[in-house]
This record gives sequence, structure tokens and C-alpha cells, in this order.
Amino acid sequence: MNYTSYPTIAHASQGGGFFMTIASIAASLLSFYSLLIWLRIVISWVRIGQNPLTHWLGRIVDPYLDLFKPITALRRERFDLTPLAALALLSVVQSMLRLYGTYGRLTVGMVLALILHTLWSYLASPLFWFALILLGVRLYFCYRPSPRAITYIAMLDSMLGGLLNWVQRLFYPGRAINDRRLVTTSLIITLALYLASSALVKALVTLASRLGF
Repeated sequence: MNYTSYPTIAHASQGGGFFMTIASIAASLLSFYSLLIWLRIVISWVRIGQNPLTHWLGRIVDPYLDLFKPITALRRERFDLTPLAALALLSVVQSMLRLYGTYGRLTVGMVLALILHTLWSYLASPLFWFALILLGVRLYFCYRPSPRAITYIAMLDSMLGGLLNWVQRLFYPGRAINDRRLVTTSLIITLALYLASSALVKALVTLASRLGF
């Protein structure tokens, strides 16, 4: 979060130095904890076997990550995005502490701006990019079909089925179209939604950060 968005409170508080220092220290600790979570995620991706490092990381971060496992909307058979929700919450709290540690106060507008920015950065934007990458790969297989590609297409369709069905119902109701056209349309629509959403979130963050309460 860019703290220069709050010029009106840059010198809002000269007191409360002790609590501001505590807040800054807590923000730094949360930043380090977030780094440990990222390390845990990377290790799980590369499937490093059990060793003292993975055991130590698991003992520290897994209890926190497990709190977000019930969010089924972010979990699918082949991927788990609940760590992004865990990181998003940490980011909001860390940013709030850092803002208080810098300026000595928080406003409703600042908190709203932080929440909007974090939800976009850690959840919405990665989901858009994930969908765009999958659609790009799916479009590649439309132009380069092969017997081996059938397995990959089935895997991609299992993750993109909801989006493809939505585009089919919205733009081609009751019509039979080939995969190439459907995937291309879905890719264009997803990209347009991403750009529009990004602009909207930036405008809302700017508006919220200027609230005086």
C-alpha cells in the first residue's frame, strides 16, 4: 500500500510515540511471518521431502493456514488458494499497524482503502491472472490439438468449466460454437473484466483514502 496516499495526516500525531513504536515492531514481525508463509508455499510446490526446515516451518505457520481451509470457494481438486486469504488478512493487519506506526492514527477511510487494496492484490487479481493463464494454455491446445493434449484439455476444462459455461450462456445462448471461439471469447471477456476491475479498485482506493474520518 502506498502511504503517500494519505498526505493530510502526515503530521497528524506527534505523541503516542511508544505505541507507534510497538505498532511498527509488530508490523515488522508480521512481515517476517508472511515471508515464512511464502517459504512454506514454495516448499510445498517443489515437494521437498520432510526435513528440519519443513518441520519447523509447518509448526509455525500451518496452525494459522489451517484456519482458512474451510473456505471451500478457494479450494479445488488440483489447487488450494486459501493461503492467499491468509496472506491477505496478514497484509491488512500489517498495513494498519505500519500506518499507525508512521502517522499515529487510523481513519475509517484508511482502513477501507487498505481492505480494498489487499483484497484486490491478494485475491481478485491473482484469480484473474490464474484464469487468464489457464485460458491462454487452453487456447494453445485449440490450435495445437494432439492425442496427448486431450488429457490436459480435460484438466483445464475441469477448472474453467464455470467460466466457459457462463460465457456460453451470456454470448451464445442456444447456439453450438467450436471450442476455439468459446475460449477466445472467454479470454477477451476475462481480460476486459480484469482491466475494468483494476481501474475501479484504484478509483475506490483513492476515494476511500481521501475520506476525512
